[in-house]
Amino acid sequence: MKNIFMAKNPPYQSQHKVSQVYLKQFGYLNGNQWKVSVLQVGGKFTQQKSIKSFLAETNLFDINSEVPEIERIFEELNSKIENEYLNILNDLDKEQKLSEKSHAVLIQLICNFISRSDIWRTRILYLLHTDAKENLLKIICAKWAKSLEELEQKEFFQFLLSSNPEIIVNRVLLLFSYYLLQRLAYYEVVILKSQEKKPWFTSDNPVLFKNEVGRFEMVKKESEIYLPLNGKYLIYLHNKDSSDKVNKLRLFETNKVAHANDDQNWDITQMLMRNAHNYVIFDCQLIYKI
Repeated sequence: MKNIFMAKNPPYQSQHKVSQVYLKQFGYLNGNQWKVSVLQVGGKFTQQKSIKSFLAETNLFDINSEVPEIERIFEELNSKIENEYLNILNDLDKEQKLSEKSHAVLIQLICNFISRSDIWRTRILYLLHTDAKENLLKIICAKWAKSLEELEQKEFFQFLLSSNPEIIVNRVLLLFSYYLLQRLAYYEVVILKSQEKKPWFTSDNPVLFKNEVGRFEMVKKESEIYLPLNGKYLIYLHNKDSSDKVNKLRLFETNKVAHANDDQNWDITQMLMRNAHNYVIFDCQLIYKI
């Protein structure tokens, strides 16, 4: 029996799939309560959701472990990254560009948001339940060994390979986040400022990840990533070595704020709305009914 003095505290914790700090950038105060206006996919009217409970689930990111320090490591990482998020916005407001530190934090933030999303949790769980499980684990764990032969002998790899997917999914999502970090660190960052009175929207799947899957990789050189930071700023990531040069956003200067034109504002907004899993999230209090 586990020592009760070593048990996680609190035993039941509300954990957010999308950061509360992030949601507040799109929300509004209603008395003392932060809320956000959302439109459910396929819905005919907006709803006003309390940010404290919206997209939250009890102990969602907990890890089954006999080591107490590991049980809440995923959620602790979420909190640490969220605390740096506002510094990125301050950089952009004051300097109109990203500092070296903010650039590094931004990449971590994107990887964290991806690994917390329902869509990627579902995808990873699906793969862990199929014959692709071993290949998936080899792809995301390759960094931890000098060769595949060495990786196959490692105790943590054998544990993941032999364990029930539901038991290991949070461990795998953490490893997936680190795998993404290694690849996105080489990507160029463009910051797009929205047009006046045309703020960026977001959703319960805030990171728009295009062309993500290759035959032997989860991220290709052609992959492109979009993330609205708030109603004012949107981040676009691309690999400068990609053979795909069609997207004109690649022409903007790296790490500096650029202004979106009418077509870009419209096209990106439509993509962001289509990227929603269950909810589109607006940048204001919006009462709307079809």
